[in-house]
Amino acid sequence: MKKIVCVVGIVMLLASMAFALSKKDLAGLKGTWEGTATSAGSSVNAKFEIMNDTEPLQGKLTFTNIPQGARTTYRIDETVTGESNDGMITSAGTIMFTGSNGFFEITSIKDNTLKGWGFFKGFKANITAKKK
Repeated sequence: MKKIVCVVGIVMLLASMAFALSKKDLAGLKGTWEGTATSAGSSVNAKFEIMNDTEPLQGKLTFTNIPQGARTTYRIDETVTGESNDGMITSAGTIMFTGSNGFFEITSIKDNTLKGWGFFKGFKANITAKKK
């Protein structure tokens, strides 16, 4: 039984390492990514711009077409923008951006699709975007 637990642990560790982002991935991040952000069953347009390809990364995240209910609940406008100049690769192999209004974490990039999540102006959203 202990051997099975050990083998499962090793497989999980290797799998997490296979999807980890590294410095070699930074050049492919630079540019504009567009997609959707989903939160509590609603989705809005998301645009993520990465301005450079070395750490610290500079990024700008914009949400548009935010529904009236969310605007009222979170006291935000129809368009919300946040900027960060401190995007760094984490020890978990993700890329974390922080700012005065929240944070955004890129968890994977595969087949020209960026996936991540963030906590921004009081709400949490999962983001999926394609490079333009």
